[in-house]
Amino acid sequence: MKSWGRDNFPLSVVATEMRETVPEHTHDFMELVIFQRGSATHSLHLPGGKVSYAVMQGDCFSVLPCETHSFSDGDHAFYHNIIFSPELIRDHMPVLEEFDSWESLFGSRTPRDRRKIHLPLADRMQIDAYLARLKEELDRRTRGYKTVAAAILLEILVQLLRCSPKQMTVRSGTFPRDGSSLLKTINSLEKAPEKHISLGQMAKLSGMCVSSFTRKFRILTGVSPTEYLLSLRIEKAETLLKTTDLPVYAIADMCGFNNINYFIKTFRRFRHVTPAKFRTKGV
Repeated sequence: MKSWGRDNFPLSVVATEMRETVPEHTHDFMELVIFQRGSATHSLHLPGGKVSYAVMQGDCFSVLPCETHSFSDGDHAFYHNIIFSPELIRDHMPVLEEFDSWESLFGSRTPRDRRKIHLPLADRMQIDAYLARLKEELDRRTRGYKTVAAAILLEILVQLLRCSPKQMTVRSGTFPRDGSSLLKTINSLEKAPEKHISLGQMAKLSGMCVSSFTRKFRILTGVSPTEYLLSLRIEKAETLLKTTDLPVYAIADMCGFNNINYFIKTFRRFRHVTPAKFRTKGV
């Protein structure tokens, strides 16, 4: 059983910079892992064997009580663990469970059915701000800090659950070699998704042939490079629809879609609604 400190308050935040590995371990609390820099291989040690999959900056996933896990291949990867007792959020569970992403993070699942959420850049910045506030409250422990810290935890959970993340099914396998070059390519795509770049250009940027690049990209992200880029463009379009009054055709062009009909079709595929209805309903 974990000792929660002098006040026995069941919530803490742990920052970890990996040199290489985090040994196999288990615990009796809920753990939310938010990867913020670099990449690693996350392994779950199950009765039927070990399941390993790649995680990278922007990924968020959970480790449930009594699950045994470890990390490897994490040269200078950096992440935050939010560890807490399920009792701390029990009263809010009916509301939290209404979010579609709840099942991906904390829901029931078979041992090999693992999912991770990949957060857009804007949401990562918001989560970083919440983490800073939470750490400050837990460090200072001034009067009322338990109430404030529990409220911030709920803010973090709701922010994670209400944003439009890429929920990616995990594929078993370790972090691929040439991973650092893959991350650089992904960073370039995330910073400017509207730029037109071919699959061949992505592969060249990563120093690989197209077939090797596509295979390793899918191992890392769970989706193809083209699908990943499209999802980034839809995320940008979603933000512009929420925050500006620009016409849909202008937003389509700003997000890298030269054809308005293709933009509408793609947006509907990702968000299950047209851009116009998305803006009207404030989805």
